[in-house]
Amino acid sequence: MNTGILLTARMGSSRLKDKHLLPVGDQPIIFYLIRRIQEEFHKEIQQGVVRIVIATPDEVENRAFERFSRNGSLIFYGSKENIPLRHLQAADAYSLDAVLSIDGDDILCSVSGMRRVYKGLESGKHYVKTTGLPFGMNSWGYSTNFLRLALETHQSDVLETGWGRIFDENRLTDILIPCSIQNDDLRFTLDYEEDYEFFKVLIDKCGDKIVQMTDEQIINVVLNEGFFRINEPISKQYWENFYRVQKQEMDTSLRTKQKDTKTSRREYDI
Repeated sequence: MNTGILLTARMGSSRLKDKHLLPVGDQPIIFYLIRRIQEEFHKEIQQGVVRIVIATPDEVENRAFERFSRNGSLIFYGSKENIPLRHLQAADAYSLDAVLSIDGDDILCSVSGMRRVYKGLESGKHYVKTTGLPFGMNSWGYSTNFLRLALETHQSDVLETGWGRIFDENRLTDILIPCSIQNDDLRFTLDYEEDYEFFKVLIDKCGDKIVQMTDEQIINVVLNEGFFRINEPISKQYWENFYRVQKQEMDTSLRTKQKDTKTSRREYDI
């Protein structure tokens, strides 16, 4: 089975410009996500059955990601406003049987969780995700056939926020990862300046060890050092923005479908 670990990322964020290239130590911050994946899937990458792909919109500013091709990552340019379509385009371009979908903002996404999703897809599951970890650490994936079927009526939609809504939840395999540390204040995603400061102090504290640290080791450092207080206050703001943008996208897609339906009717009448 050929699998792509697709890192969804773009350079045009309005809240935190060029966020994936912000420096931590002497490296761009997304480097740590890539290195952790390379460490976990070293064997499969060497065998050629797993590829790391930065999946980004086909815009000039995103050419900046090409610097990571020197470290073994592929760069794929696809749909601008439809992320699952971009994933399908990448899957077709690289002949992938399955995709692990990783948000490029989730710098310390659980690689052990990714491994669980990978095994689920390898065993024949079509839609797999992990739960139980702090926000920004869970992952998910799907077979290319499942993705293609889900997109049959959504290829013209705007799907950038909460786009998992197009998938059939009845086919979901949910993998609960027991985490002895539960804290709703933990936020492991890069969206605001406070998030950048959070990751920066955490990675500076852990140094090169961060590449091989387990989820609970990372979480323990965050709690023991009180780092969670850095980006805790923006959680409410994040979710308010998330649901607002998601509704805008759904409304836009509905208007487009209604317009297309009216056009089709006029053509039929003619």
